[in-house]
Amino acid sequence: MSGLPTQPVPTPAYPTAGAAASPAGAADRLARLQAVTARLARAQTVAEVARVAVTTGANAVGADAAVIASLTPDRRVMHVQDAVGYAEAAVAHYASFGLDDPLPIAQAARTGEPVVITDEQDRLDRYPDLPPPVEDRVHVALPLFGHGRTVGALGFSWARSHAAALDDLSFLETVAQQVGSTLDRARLYDASIDTAQTLQRTLLPAQLPAVPGLQIAARYQPLDDGAVVGGDFYDVFRRGDQSTYGLSIGDVSGKGVEAASLTALARHTIRAASRRSGSPAAVLAELNDAVLADDRQDRYMTVAHLVLRPEQLVTHVTLSLGGHPLPLLRTADRAVRPVGRPGSAVGLLERGQWHEDHLSLAAGNVMVLYTDGLTDVRHPETGELAGDLLADVLAASAATDAETLADELLEAVLSFAGGARRDDMALLVLYPA
Repeated sequence: MSGLPTQPVPTPAYPTAGAAASPAGAADRLARLQAVTARLARAQTVAEVARVAVTTGANAVGADAAVIASLTPDRRVMHVQDAVGYAEAAVAHYASFGLDDPLPIAQAARTGEPVVITDEQDRLDRYPDLPPPVEDRVHVALPLFGHGRTVGALGFSWARSHAAALDDLSFLETVAQQVGSTLDRARLYDASIDTAQTLQRTLLPAQLPAVPGLQIAARYQPLDDGAVVGGDFYDVFRRGDQSTYGLSIGDVSGKGVEAASLTALARHTIRAASRRSGSPAAVLAELNDAVLADDRQDRYMTVAHLVLRPEQLVTHVTLSLGGHPLPLLRTADRAVRPVGRPGSAVGLLERGQWHEDHLSLAAGNVMVLYTDGLTDVRHPETGELAGDLLADVLAASAATDAETLADELLEAVLSFAGGARRDDMALLVLYPA
């Protein structure tokens, strides 16, 4: 690319290339380079870096059009990340291309050297397969480097009247240098997000089993953009006797890989222990032993574990809490109250204490289990904690199914906090069908 047909671009909000080459151009170029650097410093993802490159970067060099493409890890294919000023059909046609394809931007990435096309005859001689541009243009394709290796390429195009922009190729290379180093960092950031999200998905059930007579909806919100594995988890599974189901929700200490390993330990231990015991308190005791035996410091969690026994018109629930927030129960008269008794957090004491409480869910009842990320959020203006917000929304909700109610509860908390989160959030809604 950078040699593709262009489309008319609205009057730019940036100086023309002629201005960049004026006697006062040195100070002006420095100011525009600083603008690029400042915006790149705030960009985290590849998409954000690409947007800065083709907007503020084009601004800095006075280009009428710009395109940026990144190189895949196998160094064979390039993907266009963003473009402005080029015909949409051309951008779509060249959205992905091989590193060896006869394109200026591919050549720049392949050779590590700038490619300059000064006139139409030059373009025809060197890249005869490229479609002709709408008007006579000048093009430059620049390699992008990160940690000494090529990570992509950046292309700029100018109308013939802006050809003075090529008087200072070193300035274009300086802009590309800034873009390249930031693009390399953003690629690592995106990769870390992909890894964390993949790991997070393995720690949550892909789908919840169908429990007779009961709708169960789950929601999970990570603390940030997903670059770090969170500490909240939930699980629903059929127990060994095939007539009952286990349900857990918890919040482990820490974040990242340590939290992931503790979550995996919790889910595995709870499922295994459930096959050996009908008592949720005994399950938490076995989980406590497993965490203490792990021999690493500061590893603990809060957990709510339930055994569900469906019958024809009612689901019998046995509940045990390990330092976890008390679930909320809405009764048929729409009164909302916490249920269960606090027990010891798991992994702190060799001889913890866990209680069991028995209740039934029938038509008109709703149970909500949650982690403290939903109650510890603060109002952005008053600083007030969410507190009883979940109970208030649950009492007032007219939702007739678990999924709608789960959405209402989560939306109410996020709205209260202005979208901000202080911790991960996990939520389970049990709604008799």
